[in-house]
Amino acid sequence: MVVVGTSVREARQRWFRRLDLAFWMIWAAFPVVIWLAYRHNTTASASIAASLSPEQAKCAGIVTNPLDMSPQGQMLFWTLFLFQLSFFAVFTGILHRMVHRFARGRIFVAETLQGMWWMGIILVIWPFIDLITSNAVAYALHEIGDIKFFLPSYNVDIGTIAGGVFLMALKFVIEHAILLQSENELTI
Repeated sequence: MVVVGTSVREARQRWFRRLDLAFWMIWAAFPVVIWLAYRHNTTASASIAASLSPEQAKCAGIVTNPLDMSPQGQMLFWTLFLFQLSFFAVFTGILHRMVHRFARGRIFVAETLQGMWWMGIILVIWPFIDLITSNAVAYALHEIGDIKFFLPSYNVDIGTIAGGVFLMALKFVIEHAILLQSENELTI
């Protein structure tokens, strides 16, 4: 009796090909995500006002609709909006490239390690960049008069930073494992 089966490597490649396909679906859905984020930003004040009593609805005016801002305020707001979306696009792009390489059987290669390094760097610095730019835009919008209150945020996403440090450390561990494997192959 002949047992027909797939090797562990072939099964892994199949999963990576499925993940690669899933990333293409994510890219196809990205315009929908942008539209939903846009819609959420432009209807937030009306949604909040609709959920409150008539007396409380007056307070919903604190949440500003970006479409009601001045031209300078709209430019600042939408620039920040696109800047924040670009983080997710860049990060998804790096991840997709890595999965695409994995699907082609190229797992422990220099490009994978570089991708891990850049993902780690991005995850470490992004919370600080996002905090600074969000506060700067909020302050500028307050100074222009498009928002009533400037409440600076001091929240730094420590989990994202820890994930970035972990990826950077993992890059060095995998690099060392590749070096040990190549030394082992030379001694045989």
